[in-house]
Amino acid sequence: MIPVPTRAALAALRPDFDRLKAIRDLLGLLGAYVHSQPSPEGMLAARMSAPSIGVPEDLASADSTACLAAHLAGRGIHRIAVGTGDALGSPATIVAAAGADLRVRLGGTARIVTRQPAHRLS
Repeated sequence: MIPVPTRAALAALRPDFDRLKAIRDLLGLLGAYVHSQPSPEGMLAARMSAPSIGVPEDLASADSTACLAAHLAGRGIHRIAVGTGDALGSPATIVAAAGADLRVRLGGTARIVTRQPAHRLS
């Protein structure tokens, strides 16, 4: 997890996915989750990439958000709403709540904006 000061700083990132993959492979890391600082209400934004497994940038990473929620609970922030997908043109929001025992509950909403034709199996 890599914090940046603001949502604007997060939006301004222009990752070089080939270089990120090389560094992550060298260090044995799966990916990187970059997030803005949470507002007092727990609102923040995040971007996750894991090019080593074929995901240059993930639209919405619930598992990374769960880890961030547990981390922030240690700082007294127990509920967060994370905006993701903006850089990909598909905004999403993942909400998470972490209790004192660090159990994390996740949720969110999705909206289908296009529909692909169904594929039939023969």
